[in-house]
Amino acid sequence: MRHVEIASLKFANETPPFVAPFLNIENIADEKGVAPVVKFTIQSDPIGEVGINGMQATDMLLYVKCLFQSLNDAFPCRENSLTITKIEEAIHWQDARTRDREMRKVEGQNKA
Repeated sequence: MRHVEIASLKFANETPPFVAPFLNIENIADEKGVAPVVKFTIQSDPIGEVGINGMQATDMLLYVKCLFQSLNDAFPCRENSLTITKIEEAIHWQDARTRDREMRKVEGQNKA
């Protein structure tokens, strides 16, 4: 099983079910010389205005974290671990931004 597939399974377990349809992987068969293609459908506008029609940028970060975790499970090294930590930090700061926007009652809107 390719790391992109392992990451997508882990990602599906760590995100709400409505996120999964917005991540698609093509050429997933483990065939030498055939690159897998990972496609993300990105949320077009604030959910409060258009509903859910894609994933958030933080969802993409979570998928990439899952990918590095799969790679680190197979080929553990300090660099992979540090990369995972930095991605987790990025997700943390985006979650903090969301909490701030919720407190100011502007989350889900195109407002500063």
